Amino acid sequence: MLAARLYGTKDLRIEEMPEPEPGPGEVKIRVAYAGICGTDVHEYFETPRATHEPNPLTGATLPQTLGHEFAGTVVACGEGVERAAPGDRVCVRPIRSCGKCPRCRASLDHLCAYLAAIGVTSPGGGLAEYVVVPAGSVHRLPEGLPLEQGALVEPMATALNAVERAGVHGGSALVTGAGAVGMGALFALKANGVDDVFVVEPSPSRRAAAERHGARVLDPGEVDVVEEVMRHTRGRGVDAAIECAGRVDALNAAIRSLAARAPVVMVALYSEPVAIDASVLRLAELALLGSEAYPDGVFERVLAHMAAGRFPTEGWIEHIPLADAVAGLHDVRDARRVKVLVDIPGCPT
Repeated sequence: MLAARLYGTKDLRIEEMPEPEPGPGEVKIRVAYAGICGTDVHEYFETPRATHEPNPLTGATLPQTLGHEFAGTVVACGEGVERAAPGDRVCVRPIRSCGKCPRCRASLDHLCAYLAAIGVTSPGGGLAEYVVVPAGSVHRLPEGLPLEQGALVEPMATALNAVERAGVHGGSALVTGAGAVGMGALFALKANGVDDVFVVEPSPSRRAAAERHGARVLDPGEVDVVEEVMRHTRGRGVDAAIECAGRVDALNAAIRSLAARAPVVMVALYSEPVAIDASVLRLAELALLGSEAYPDGVFERVLAHMAAGRFPTEGWIEHIPLADAVAGLHDVRDARRVKVLVDIPGCPT
């Protein structure tokens, strides 16, 4: 089969490899679509996490088949699998956890001390014609939900978890960055009754996508974000901010745009340490929260939102062939596209 294999920094190869077969408790999926994520961008352009040592949980090393956002059709099941059957249309929660550390025992498997992820630090990945995953990782798609949307469940779960961490229902909010997770945060906020949402984004195409879906868009190169937010909210500030840009200036603008005692949730990946003015947090009793992936149950809530039409795809999804995966990584890094889905050769739709 064909797969996109990461051998090291800026070394991704589309090559043939043996087609995997499921063992006991495993499911084999014919992949239809796989998304390119900010994590994939960091893995490709920076030092891959599987470079030096095998992952302590999975033993994964380079080369690694990328792709942790994907959907497809089950074609075979190993012994003892009851959760799925051949013909099921599924998406995959890629988290692998130890089940034994204090965080796992506290039902926080997404924060496992030995966390691994399919397509990042676990053998196999969705940028391939076939992938084998643990049966417990698969989620059936609701009737009528396209496989294209199934491939978006993972990033939308990341966004929904960030919004749920903020705990806002109604009022106003600010989202910094209108990539895939930023768009997901916009949808999740609106699903939670937050109708007044600012989205800060320098890319014209990404601003257009956010505006199409009801956001008040701000170009940080043209306006003072904090002044605009305070003017619109009559000096109060927004009820929450979701930081999806991974930039220190975006984080600080988000902090300064908040109402008293409001939270800013950091869901973006940062390439290096960032500096903030801690006195701003203290004087307004603000909450600075992290958001990592998604705990158990978030995938199900995303699928329910999608079935209800609350996570639309119009105007922000673009498709490329597997052969163009490297170009897709550049496009996502350089904000030329909002969300890139890779069409796997011969995929069933």
